[in-house]
Amino acid sequence: LSNEPWRTMSATLHLLVLLTISSFVRGWSTDLPIPSGLKSTTFDLTGRIVNGTKAVLKQFPHQVSLSRSYNEKHFCGGSLISSSLVLTAGHCMYLNGRAIQPWTIAVTGGIVHLVNETPSRQQRRVLEIKIHPEFNLMTLQNDIAILKLSEPFELTPELHSVPLPGNALVPNTVCQVAGWGYHSIPIVFPDLMYVDLPIRTVEECRKLLVNETDVPPGMFCAGYLEGGRDACQGDSGGGMVCDGILTGTVSGGSGCAEPLLPGVYADVFHYLDWILNQTDSVIIVKKVFTDFTINSSMINMSTITMVLISFLFCAVINYI
Repeated sequence: LSNEPWRTMSATLHLLVLLTISSFVRGWSTDLPIPSGLKSTTFDLTGRIVNGTKAVLKQFPHQVSLSRSYNEKHFCGGSLISSSLVLTAGHCMYLNGRAIQPWTIAVTGGIVHLVNETPSRQQRRVLEIKIHPEFNLMTLQNDIAILKLSEPFELTPELHSVPLPGNALVPNTVCQVAGWGYHSIPIVFPDLMYVDLPIRTVEECRKLLVNETDVPPGMFCAGYLEGGRDACQGDSGGGMVCDGILTGTVSGGSGCAEPLLPGVYADVFHYLDWILNQTDSVIIVKKVFTDFTINSSMINMSTITMVLISFLFCAVINYI
């Protein structure tokens, strides 16, 4: 008999084992139909990306700019979570210590430049502001808010909603934050910038920010211990995206990209129930597993059986 069928079977088995292992290593996500913030008052209330990279159109299609309707001045960022809802920071809804009115906000999306006119640019007014009922302007606890638009955005490749997280964030994950503002000097730039930042553990946050906050549930911190890159002054309300999922919203921080002082974010998963209870709109929630550790419990009998059946089937087909 020729050895060719057995070579084919061996190669098939090798490929199947690699595919099986890679499914564990890379993680997976599951779409789910419709069924986060205490800081010291010394924290900056307006964040801007420091030492970031210029974004391109379609790279952050959920990112929107909040500007004053009466002077077109950008003041905060936000994330489109449905065609008619924007998630942002609670403190963005205050000016000089007083709550602002919906009509004073213009929401612009489908852009990477604040001024340049492009065919993808869309703008809407705000019909209603919903701030977390336990938001505290002095401490910035529960620093999260939802804006209901006067009319829905037309969803396009340049402007569409971002899924919300169906499970808790994973420390040490490197995520992206985008916003308009400073590069590294205090001059406002109109280009959308982004930066990659690692999520720190709760223990690290509490140790590093001991003089600023006790980092309660609803908040996490992210950034490099050596500093140099951060979201600070002016990007407040903008989203932190991990693997295409909105994990956090920019809340504040002490200084800008300072060593040992990571930025602080509201944990979107912590507020998921509150967010979903504020609307009847369809909001996509994705549950992502990013455990890169392979152990024996992950390779159970059903997995082995699946591999063997696939191997035998492919072997028979190749033999025939």
